[in-house]
Amino acid sequence: MIKKLLLAGGAAALGVVALAGCGADAYVDFEPEWSPSGAKPTASFDATVTPRAEALEIRYTLRNQGAEPIVAYVGVEGDAASHAYDVYVTAREDGTVELAKRTFAIPPGVNADAVGTVEGMVVPPGEEVSEEFSVPLPLEGRRPYVATVKLPEPVREVVFCLGAVLQSEAAAPKPAADGRGKYPLNGPQHLFCSPPATL
Repeated sequence: MIKKLLLAGGAAALGVVALAGCGADAYVDFEPEWSPSGAKPTASFDATVTPRAEALEIRYTLRNQGAEPIVAYVGVEGDAASHAYDVYVTAREDGTVELAKRTFAIPPGVNADAVGTVEGMVVPPGEEVSEEFSVPLPLEGRRPYVATVKLPEPVREVVFCLGAVLQSEAAAPKPAADGRGKYPLNGPQHLFCSPPATL
C-alpha cells in the first residue's frame, strides 16, 4: 500500500509566482468553476482542514478503487523545491477559499511564457496516497499565470482540493524526485475536495 506522510516543519512561502507575460489581472477576484476533463477516476477521498491559531492543518487520503492507475497531483512547486505545504490559494465566487494541489487552465487573454509543471504520483489500483501538512495563516493568494490573487477579507470558509487523472489520460511526465513525475500545469484533472472548514 502506498502511504506518503509528509510533515511540514516550517512556514510556507505562499507568494504569487507569475508565469504569464501579460493580462495579469485575469481571475483576480475569484477562480472560475473548474470543468472536469476525461474519465473520472474511481477513487475515494477523505480530507480534513483543521484551523489552529497560526495555521491550517490538512490531512488527506486518496484511494484508488478502480482498475487503472491514477496520477495524483501532489507536488506544487515552491521557491526552491516542492514541499508538502506548498499549495495554490484561490477564492471561489461564493467566497470559499480553496487550498489546492491541482492543474489550472491558462486564463483568457494571458500569454503564458511557460506552461509550468506540477508533480504527480502514480497510484496503482488498490493503493493510496496520504499527506499531512500545515499551511500558515494568514493565507495569501497564489495561482499560476497571474500576478495578483485577491482573497475575501476576512476569510471565513476554506476547503482543500486535490487534482487527479487516469494515468492513461495524463501527458508523459518529465522525471522528478522521489519517484514522481512532472506533469503540465494545464493538464486534465478531476478535483476531489474536503468538506468546508469555518475559520
